[in-house]
Amino acid sequence: MGKLKTFIEEIKSSEFFKNVFILSSGTALAQLIPVMIAPILSRIYSPEEFGRLALYLAIIQILGSLSTGRYELAILLPKEEKRGVQLTLISIFFTVVVSFISLIVVLVYNTELAVLLGDPKLDVWLYLVPVSVLMVGVFNALNYYNTRVKKFKNIARANIYKSSGGGVVQLVLGGLKLTSGGLILGQTLSHFFGNIRLSKTLLENKKTILDSKIPELKDLAKRYIDFPKFSMWGIFLNSLSANVINMFVSRVFSLSTVGFYSLAYRYLGLPSTLVGNAFSQVYMVEASESRRKKGNAKEEFLGVLKKLSVVSLLFLIIGVFFVEEVFVIVFGEEWRFSGKYARILIPLFAIRLVVTALSVTFSVFEKQRESLIWNIILVAASIFAMIISYLCNMEMTLFLYLYSGTLSVFYLVLLYRAYKISKGTN
Repeated sequence: MGKLKTFIEEIKSSEFFKNVFILSSGTALAQLIPVMIAPILSRIYSPEEFGRLALYLAIIQILGSLSTGRYELAILLPKEEKRGVQLTLISIFFTVVVSFISLIVVLVYNTELAVLLGDPKLDVWLYLVPVSVLMVGVFNALNYYNTRVKKFKNIARANIYKSSGGGVVQLVLGGLKLTSGGLILGQTLSHFFGNIRLSKTLLENKKTILDSKIPELKDLAKRYIDFPKFSMWGIFLNSLSANVINMFVSRVFSLSTVGFYSLAYRYLGLPSTLVGNAFSQVYMVEASESRRKKGNAKEEFLGVLKKLSVVSLLFLIIGVFFVEEVFVIVFGEEWRFSGKYARILIPLFAIRLVVTALSVTFSVFEKQRESLIWNIILVAASIFAMIISYLCNMEMTLFLYLYSGTLSVFYLVLLYRAYKISKGTN
C-alpha cells in the first residue's frame, strides 16, 4: 500500500506525467467529437464510402510520410533555438516540394490511379491529394516545433481544432446528403484547422525566419541529411506496410470490406492516438536530453515501457471480451464485421501501442540506417502475409489472423532492439 501511495505521489510531482497528461487529455478531447458523431456518420455514410475514405487516406499517409523529409524529427535535437526554427522551415519546404510533385502526378494519372486502387469513383477526389499532403506535412513540422519549445497546451488545442473541425464538416455534408465525398472533404480540411493554432508559436520567431539565409539552411539540411536519406524511407515503408492493406483488400475482397476493416483499424488505434503519441513525444524530448547529458536513455525507456505495458494489458483484456458487441451497439448492426475484425486485431494493437511510442529511440540515437532496415523487414512481413493469403485463397478473417500474428512477432523483436539502443552501447 505504501509503495502504491509513493508511486501516486511520484506521478503527481512528475514533470513528465504533467506533460503527458496535457497532451493525452487534449488528444482525448480532440477525439471526443469524432467518437460522439461516429454513430451518426456510420448511419449516414455506407461501408463503401468509408472504404473510399480509407483508400484516400492510404495515399495521404504514404505521401505524408515523405513530405517533410523527416526533418521534423531533427527539430528536437539542436541545442540552439535558432536551429530548431530553421529545421522547421526546411521541413515545410520539403512539404511544398512533395505536394507540388503529387499535383503533377494526379493531373496526369488520376483515372489510372483510381482504377489501380480498385475504385474508379475515387478519381475526382484524387485532385485533393496535393492539398492534403501539404496540410499534413505542415502540421507535422509545426507539431514537432511546438514539442521542442514544450508548448504542449498548444499541441493539445491544435488537435482539438483539427479533430472537431473535420468532424463537423463531415457531419454537415452528410446531413446535406453530399455523401459521395463528405468524409474526404472533412478529412482534407481537418489539418488546416490545426495548423492555424500551431503556426502561432513558430511566427513568434519572425526575426529568425527572416534572417535565415539559404546557404545556412543548406548547411543545416546537410548536417541532418540522414533523416531524409534513411528515416524518411523508413517511415515511408512503415506507412506503406500499414496502408497497402487497404489497397490489397480493395483489390482482392471489396470496397465494403475495406470500409469494415478501416473502421476497426481507426478505432482500435485510438489508444495509440490518445496515449501512445503523448508518451512518445514527451519521451523523445526527455530521451534526447538524457542522451546529451548521460550518453544513454535506458532509465527513460524502461519508465515508459512499464507505464505503457499496464495500459496495453488493460486494453487487451477489455477489448477481447467486449469489442465486437461495442462496435454493434455504437455503429449499428451493419458494422458487425468491423467488430469481428477488431477482435482479431486487438493483440497487434496492444503490442503496437507500446512499441510505436518507444521506436523513436532510433531517431534519438540517430540510428536512421538501422531503422530503415527494420522498416524494410516490416514491409516484407506485411507482403508475406498478403501473398500467403492470396495464394491460399483465404477469407478476410483468416488473413487478419495471419497478418496480426506476423506483425506482433516483428514488433516484439523491434522493442528488444530499441531497448538495447537506449543503453547507449550499441
